[in-house]
Amino acid sequence: MLHSSARSVASVLFALILSTPSIAFDIPLSDHAVREAYFLGQRRDEKTAEFLDKYRRHLPVTDSGPWVSTVELFTPYAEAVELSRQRSMGYSAQDAAQDYRKNGDRIRLTISIEFTDSYGSLIQEEAKPRSGSANGFSIRPPDFWKDFTYRLFDGDDQVEPLEVHGSPTFRTVGDGAVMTGALIVLIYDAEKISSSSSSSSDAAVVVDIPEHPQVVVGFDLATLR
Repeated sequence: MLHSSARSVASVLFALILSTPSIAFDIPLSDHAVREAYFLGQRRDEKTAEFLDKYRRHLPVTDSGPWVSTVELFTPYAEAVELSRQRSMGYSAQDAAQDYRKNGDRIRLTISIEFTDSYGSLIQEEAKPRSGSANGFSIRPPDFWKDFTYRLFDGDDQVEPLEVHGSPTFRTVGDGAVMTGALIVLIYDAEKISSSSSSSSDAAVVVDIPEHPQVVVGFDLATLR
């Protein structure tokens, strides 16, 4: 009778575990976690690179149109590691803790867009009928990235960003510079993702580009810290 009762309790607990949504990642970060992230970033070695690469997706070059080359989805822990990696002299574990308190629990989505042969820094303009002139070119606007749409889905739920920033990227050519693409950064409230009602741990980044195929990049939040 006792064994039967124990089995019943175990069955209920197992059912509860299966029905409870998995937590995507840890927030808020404990003091120990922030310190651990600090030292991982300070290593700046293969272990640091391997860890951060879990939060990146590298896409192949497209056949036509702009190339979404890299998508990064950094959790608060990954952000603490990256910030520590970027800073060396005079940056302490106490500074890392202060930066975490200042930044709060946020998700940083970074999308890198690069020009290609079919979508470059110059836009070909067709000559007007009966003008007799050849086709001309104009420089692509530096805020071209605003013509695209960037969305983050937590399961089936779309998450609205707190901030959206973008800037063109350049390459030095001779004495000047040539625009090569753009870097777009979207900031999200991490609690809106980790506490989602969705039982799925899948996240998807969707980039809509006019007149070109949609780009979809997936992340398994359960594998990210």
